Amino acid sequence: MSKKVIIIGSGIAGISSSLKLKSYGINSTIVDKGNFIGGRISTRELKSDSSSSFFFHGAQFFTAKTHNFKKIIQKGIREKYIKEFGNFNPKRFRGNKTMRDFLLNLSKELHIQQKVKITQIEPDNNRINVFDSKIKEWISYDGVISTLPAPQNYDLLNQFPSLQKTLKTGSYHACIALMFTFDEIPSGLNTYYDFYKKPGILSWMASGSNLNVWTAHTNEKFSDLNYHKDKNFLKEKIMSSIKQFFFSSKIKFHSLHVWRYAKVAKKCLGPQIDPKYPVAIAGDFLEGPNVEAAFISGNKAANLIFDRLK
Repeated sequence: MSKKVIIIGSGIAGISSSLKLKSYGINSTIVDKGNFIGGRISTRELKSDSSSSFFFHGAQFFTAKTHNFKKIIQKGIREKYIKEFGNFNPKRFRGNKTMRDFLLNLSKELHIQQKVKITQIEPDNNRINVFDSKIKEWISYDGVISTLPAPQNYDLLNQFPSLQKTLKTGSYHACIALMFTFDEIPSGLNTYYDFYKKPGILSWMASGSNLNVWTAHTNEKFSDLNYHKDKNFLKEKIMSSIKQFFFSSKIKFHSLHVWRYAKVAKKCLGPQIDPKYPVAIAGDFLEGPNVEAAFISGNKAANLIFDRLK
């Protein structure tokens, strides 16, 4: 099928959409305003003289319940760009050697353009025009799938009120991620510490590519109340909580990252595709707060666009 489809967002939902369209013979273009693919499946590099270590400051792992996503993971394990993480039930998985490697391998046959921001989308008879702010031009497509977080999608899709109605029904928790290292790695470290039901401001802490690089995420209550505050204030509060846990070890602050739209608090309800135009939405905000949910949503959006373009 000779159709031209653009997918906005190079996270797991966008990549899933593109893979599904490719299986139908439709080659799509993924665009993203960021420097790297992945969205909230994020990696940050710490370079040393002889090697690099990697913080995973977004999603720490992914699980699989559905047949299709299990096949993706099994293939990644065979080809060594996915590995099991820890000893959990149900099993948890990570990219190998970084979280981003998972998506780099999954998307290696897809057409992806980073540092491209779409700022407007408008219907034009049976086609859809998008405005590329990088080249400052309107480009015409047969179909569009947008995988931005729901509030950003709401603003972008102001010409599509039925989709806006869907997007308005959901909500997110913020999240604050602090990355740190040890002067000397303590003995007996686990790779993951869960504070979800414990007092304090932390939700969890996890190691990255080795036991010297760590990320701590704050819990929903603290994040929602404080994500907009001064970063020095956030740094001091979070470092204080980390030091209370690793009280006998010297830790070093590396960096801080604030996710305004981190974890889905309430799923969006309503149509995933416009009733008239070939414009669809995808993301975890439609299915649930995890990596597999975003993958499922991307598949569904691709199916809807394919059916509309037949």
